[in-house]
Amino acid sequence: MRTTDGTVEDSPSGGYLIRFAQTYPTTVEHLWDAITDPERLSRWMAPYEGDFHLGGRWLARYDDGTVFTEGTVTACDAPRTFTTTWHARDEHETTITVTVEPVEDGAALRLEHDRVGGRDYAPGWHTYLELLELDLAGDLDGIATFDWDTRYAELRRRYPVT
Repeated sequence: MRTTDGTVEDSPSGGYLIRFAQTYPTTVEHLWDAITDPERLSRWMAPYEGDFHLGGRWLARYDDGTVFTEGTVTACDAPRTFTTTWHARDEHETTITVTVEPVEDGAALRLEHDRVGGRDYAPGWHTYLELLELDLAGDLDGIATFDWDTRYAELRRRYPVT
């Protein structure tokens, strides 16, 4: 996998600020579609419903159909950036900002998840970004056989709880 480690730091807003910066060998439009189209998100992340345009509301479900997080898009400049609230069940509301830019080798993605209550979000995002990489490559078999729980457990060692 090409996914590189993210960073976890104390957030000035409270909690943690988690950042990832990745480059993918694809176009800005292809990457934007993969991160904002509910059908595409459902392939590599979780079953999503809703709208990722300004003011749009969305939700994501566990495999059993229960909602695990929901949010509202508070800023959007397609296909370059969006900010959304992220309100996971039994947690306080946080904010995610995603930016997509053209680069020489393809498209760069920056993800910032602010005010997160636990460092364990970092290995989770890392795992999902590896699945995004497979989706962008069209490797649906790789996604189908990906063991999320095992990979997450491996990555937790890279983001220790302090």
